Amino acid sequence: MTRQEPPSECVRLAETLRELRAAAGLSLAALAAKTPYSKSSWERYLNGKTLPPRQAVEELCVLAGERQDRPLALWGLAESAWSGRAGVGGAGSAGARREEPRDVADAPTPEAAGEPAPAERGRWRSTGFLAGTLGGLAAVAAGVLLVVWGFGGSGTDAEGAPTTADSGPAPGCSGDSCTGKDAEATRCSGAANPPGTLAEHRFGGGTVVKVRRSVECGAVWARIDRGRVGDRVEIVAPGIGTQQTEVRDRFDEEGSLPTPMAAARRDELADVRGCLVRDGERQCFGAGGKTGEAGK
Repeated sequence: MTRQEPPSECVRLAETLRELRAAAGLSLAALAAKTPYSKSSWERYLNGKTLPPRQAVEELCVLAGERQDRPLALWGLAESAWSGRAGVGGAGSAGARREEPRDVADAPTPEAAGEPAPAERGRWRSTGFLAGTLGGLAAVAAGVLLVVWGFGGSGTDAEGAPTTADSGPAPGCSGDSCTGKDAEATRCSGAANPPGTLAEHRFGGGTVVKVRRSVECGAVWARIDRGRVGDRVEIVAPGIGTQQTEVRDRFDEEGSLPTPMAAARRDELADVRGCLVRDGERQCFGAGGKTGEAGK
């Protein structure tokens, strides 16, 4: 099967991430140790296989000691192209013109940007100082309220999952729109929206396959830990079909490798299956934990 090439915006982002990693002088293992993302995730981000979360780009910039403005601008273009919002012509089409991120040297002069002439700047400075002071006081007050809400505003959602007033960034998809997308990149898996384990099974050689579920996103996916090169892991959901991924190299072996997500309503969870295909044999399991040969 021919593998679809990533959008050109994602390729440029991946090139920039590799440059940042080289500047930081960190191996994939070191990146995994210093960030919330695994070695296999970083391998996919650096090679343009998966769109990284915005936070991953920010953290890599910090580790490399580089400014975030241009990498984050590239991330915005890549995110639009990846999600199909980059214009009618689609990513890489001749009719779709996009503005490239500008370097600092290309920034407009103060006069061109509409800033006041030097004689007028004194009045702007005094007004700006007062506005800045008031803004700072407002920020302190808002911070106090967030602390109070964060410690006293916990509760549960409609399915019994804990919630807080400050729940972090909302996921980037919900239900059917999550099918085929990456759980990390869409924030369906992370500190702000921690997923749960619906089912899991241990296979030979220490391999573990888990079926993960995000209540917020209404989606499930399978994840393989300590797999072998050549293993294929699948998630099967009613009405969706199969989403799958393959262990391709030693980085995938050493890390955690997720499949793309599949939408699944609460009343469909009993029929969701995780599968491992190894050496031509397909073993599947569900919430009951039972496994069996489902085909060669």
